[in-house]
Amino acid sequence: MRALLAAMALLLVTDLAGGLLAVASDVNTWGEAWSGDALLAAPLPMIALQVLLTWLAVRRPGRAATVAAALLATACLVSAVSGFFDGGLGNDELSGGLVVFQVLLLAVTATVGVLAALRAVAARPGAPLPVG
Repeated sequence: MRALLAAMALLLVTDLAGGLLAVASDVNTWGEAWSGDALLAAPLPMIALQVLLTWLAVRRPGRAATVAAALLATACLVSAVSGFFDGGLGNDELSGGLVVFQVLLLAVTATVGVLAALRAVAARPGAPLPVG
């Protein structure tokens, strides 16, 4: 659970930095930086959903944690996959360094998704308790 929390915290920082970087690089305006038009960050509703689902996945027992973690894993998978197909990755407005940042954002998002999937499996009713 600590790994999931740490990864989610890293994703929040990455989304914040991405939006600021997008504005500083003039690839997004302040209004676009965390919207559906964002090139270097997730939209605010997705960020809020990821934070809420992470909180539920680590704070709730059993089925509630399982469902929240599974939804988080799905949201992260959709977010990471969409990064490859929504036209943002390698957008002509982005320099090489900004493309590298996009790849970092996708990697962190995917990591949260994998950790959430592991939490979903571990939290399911009847799952063996972790050792150690």
